[in-house]
Amino acid sequence: MINNIDMTDIDYAAFRRLDLNLLVAFDALIAEGSVSRAATRLCIGQPAMSHALARLRELFGDDILFREGAAMRATPRALALAGPIRQVLDDVLQVARDARPFDPAEAEGRVRIALNDPLEALLLPGLVARLRARAPRLTLSVLPVPASRQLEQLDAGMVSLLVGHFPQVREVHSQQPLYESGFSCVFNPALIEVPVRPDLTALARLPHIHTTYAGEPPGVVDRVFKAHGLTRLVVARSAMPLSIPFVLKRSPLVAILPDMLARMFAAHTDLRFEPLPVEGLSLPISLVSHRRERSDPLIAFVARLLVESVEEWVAASGAVSVLNGQGCA
Repeated sequence: MINNIDMTDIDYAAFRRLDLNLLVAFDALIAEGSVSRAATRLCIGQPAMSHALARLRELFGDDILFREGAAMRATPRALALAGPIRQVLDDVLQVARDARPFDPAEAEGRVRIALNDPLEALLLPGLVARLRARAPRLTLSVLPVPASRQLEQLDAGMVSLLVGHFPQVREVHSQQPLYESGFSCVFNPALIEVPVRPDLTALARLPHIHTTYAGEPPGVVDRVFKAHGLTRLVVARSAMPLSIPFVLKRSPLVAILPDMLARMFAAHTDLRFEPLPVEGLSLPISLVSHRRERSDPLIAFVARLLVESVEEWVAASGAVSVLNGQGCA
């Protein structure tokens, strides 16, 4: 059962003998009453059309066309088949064409997406505003799916779009790069002393608070430290990155955070932000969908709105976008 349509009664083996092009040839032969004219109409050679007629005669067990004097006449069976075959061809064309263009203003339904907390805070305001303006009948649900399970939920059809850090996707996924986030060191200078433009060696000596929102450790930051023969001293871990600035206000700790997250904390003027231009220390953010929904105009529409929301945030923040692998358009 697929979408409540029972397909168990179709004899798929019978279709192995049937070529849809034969039905097109049949329609042209009946309409023209001539092999040569039917061939011209279909832009094929007369030998190819004669071959098609021979296959049609074998398929239906009937002459289809017979010669009467100088003219070709359709057999009674061919005339009886003409209407149903024309209907089949019309139905196939109707299915193949997008008979009703997608209109966001008329679209209804629910679209489920997955974002982590920081990306939801950054992108949801713009996305919801766009949806309300362009597709007011649509309902949007952002599901609280852990980063480690988001691709699994996408594969299961529980969500249709993901935005986040996905270093490994499979061939069934479509991935569009959106943004490459650098990292910054965030701390309270009244509680802990951190050098200006600190290097990894200096940071390795300091106590850290770590957030696992982008996935379970070891993450990007720890892998970069390890590549330099260093290990961070992580004394606290948080599942909610939005709690980080409040912890830093009261404790002599440092946090190494993606710039996209650090920028959210700019209003905390008692904190200091030191960029970390370290090779390999970056977090690619991308939009991921499942290829089974590649042709779904509704999902494509919401994906475009997500991209627009990223572009809006990038422009407002002065960040650097990698949309379509290039700079921000």
